[in-house]
Amino acid sequence: MRKNKKIIFIAFFLTIILMAVGYSTFATDFTINGITEITGEWDVRITNITAIQVPEGCDAGTPTFTKDSINFSAKLNKPGDEIIYEVTIENLGTIDAELQTIIFTEEIDGIEEINYTTSELKKDLNVGDSTTFNIMVTYVKNTEKVPDIKTKTLMGIIQYVQKENS
Repeated sequence: MRKNKKIIFIAFFLTIILMAVGYSTFATDFTINGITEITGEWDVRITNITAIQVPEGCDAGTPTFTKDSINFSAKLNKPGDEIIYEVTIENLGTIDAELQTIIFTEEIDGIEEINYTTSELKKDLNVGDSTTFNIMVTYVKNTEKVPDIKTKTLMGIIQYVQKENS
């Protein structure tokens, strides 16, 4: 019986060794190396702001801009005066863009005698395209008296995102 156990153990051990050799003979390892680089560039930006209409006696200040913001300070003289600023946005990148959000909010505690309006923006801004829009600042014409508070602030957000299927 003891001899049978040894034979069974040796046979089992040889079977394991034979299986390992067989597996290694029929197994192949593949090595895969890959490097991926993003070459597209997102660069939708403001490239200009200019006062294009300034009535006599009014002051459009010196509007300034960075690639993602504009600043202006308008001084209106009398009811009916309106200053118009033209803003340019360009797609200088390599990815097409589309307008997702445009929100302009006037200061709540500002005066009603000043109105801000904007013209429409181009929805699609493909690579190399530009768009302009106007911001109109108006001293309401039918004002009966000069208000005590004389300012009103505008905050705006314009958001372009990657165009679908781009």
